[in-house]
Amino acid sequence: MKISCEVVLDLIPLVKDGVGSSDSSSLVNDHIKTCESCRSEFEAFEGVKNEQPDIKDEKIIFDIKRSIFITQLIILLAGAIVGVALSNSMGMFYNFLIMPIIGGLGYVTFKKKWWLVPALVFVLSYLWQFISGIVEGGFALEALYYPVFISSIYTFLVFLGIVISELLHFTFKKER
Repeated sequence: MKISCEVVLDLIPLVKDGVGSSDSSSLVNDHIKTCESCRSEFEAFEGVKNEQPDIKDEKIIFDIKRSIFITQLIILLAGAIVGVALSNSMGMFYNFLIMPIIGGLGYVTFKKKWWLVPALVFVLSYLWQFISGIVEGGFALEALYYPVFISSIYTFLVFLGIVISELLHFTFKKER
């Protein structure tokens, strides 16, 4: 089959880079046997070195994982702060949804250090409630024990989310 020199010149870079099909390679090789100008282009292209930096897959995967971890951490902290901030309003009942989601996301984000999430939620909630109680009503005995009650409820809800995530992880792991 006779093909034009323009087509061969278009195919030469693909063949030289090893990304052309076997049909393209055979067409180019057959054509350069008979065409002197295309053969000289083919040989001249050999001398051209395509400077591409070495791409390290491990570094790219590490960067992607780090980016996902940071995003999850930001969502986790934002959710915890919003949930704790809703404690002194009628919106506190949204925490029945927010806190288990935080627990599930914490389980996925921190894997073996999942226990940090309930601890963080307890401390954050306690401090928020304690400071709010002092600001609103001054220091009283109630300012010490009321935050423990609310913080314990939130911590329980976070644990509930962790348990649900663990069960889902176990279930989907078994299916593989």
